[in-house]
Amino acid sequence: MDFCQLLAERERRWNTRLSLAGLYNCPVFSLTLNIPGPDKNLPGADAALGQLRAALCAAVTAAGGRLVDECRFAGPDGPAWIAAVRMDAMTLKLLAVTVEENHVLGRLADADVMDAQGQPVNREHLADTPNAVDGGAAQGRAPRQCFLCSRPASLCRREGRHSLEELLGVVRNTLRRASEAAGQEQPCQP
Repeated sequence: MDFCQLLAERERRWNTRLSLAGLYNCPVFSLTLNIPGPDKNLPGADAALGQLRAALCAAVTAAGGRLVDECRFAGPDGPAWIAAVRMDAMTLKLLAVTVEENHVLGRLADADVMDAQGQPVNREHLADTPNAVDGGAAQGRAPRQCFLCSRPASLCRREGRHSLEELLGVVRNTLRRASEAAGQEQPCQP
């Protein structure tokens, strides 16, 4: 993977997000996949992104939100989906975190939200926000878990606890399941 191409792709996606937020004056959602290593386009990656996209679309619709525009990307950084969504940014982030934590492919999901002003909405922002999804107060969210153990992924990565091949074994298995289930997701339309 060419590092310059990777940076250019990430910048293009960032600019697309900012553009959609400004154009529609609403939050923007970005979905990519957490795939360790240099190859972000492993077999099954597109199927996994499609299933996660469908789950997020269903969650947005169920919570009363509406997609107003969307873009798909494919490149050296793997598949990506960006959507402008009419709904509260905190609620959208809560839906994204819920999919990350509960969907069978959720550990692969990297779901980011920016508000209508282009500011990122992070997990930490959810700590004191009323939970529009279930009516309660959102609790501070635990950090993302490692693919292999129950420790925080960032800690395992920093300490080099697991080899790339161990991590990719789990990811490839998950992507294989996504490929087998491909085509079962429901389409969503802006």
